Amino acid sequence: MVHPLPPLNALRAFEAIARHLSFSRAADELHVTPAALSHQIRGLEEQLGVALFHRRTRGIELTDAGRLIYPGLHAGFASVRDAVARLDRAREDRILVVSATPGLTAKWLVPRLWRFLAAHPQIDARISASMGFADFIGDEVDVAIRLSGGVHPGLHAERLFDDSVLPV
Repeated sequence: MVHPLPPLNALRAFEAIARHLSFSRAADELHVTPAALSHQIRGLEEQLGVALFHRRTRGIELTDAGRLIYPGLHAGFASVRDAVARLDRAREDRILVVSATPGLTAKWLVPRLWRFLAAHPQIDARISASMGFADFIGDEVDVAIRLSGGVHPGLHAERLFDDSVLPV
């Protein structure tokens, strides 16, 4: 017998409860009450015609039917979570963080930045004006502009312009 697909919220509730083996932890994760989850599970069990959990004094455990459908639902929701995470990572890939000293930022970088943004409107450019060395990992800096001799093992360095000092 082929069952119509149960409501997605009920399947999501089952997957979270089965993963945690706890109505309260699943309720916290899903931002609902344990009573609401209990109601969804009762409806799901009625629709499927099987019990999914053994309710014990000190907790719950999956029935044979629950153990049968859990792996597929767990894999399906994990796949959905991964797809959403890929979307979040793609959105983050459009962020470019540039670190430069405050003087260079104000006098050189900002006046030129508009051309880059016009050529790449999909990029969200952010500037970090700082005198300290850039922390590429901790501060998630992508590019740093500093006065340097150009030798930095593990980093790619390019000369932007020659620096010169003039007496005034």
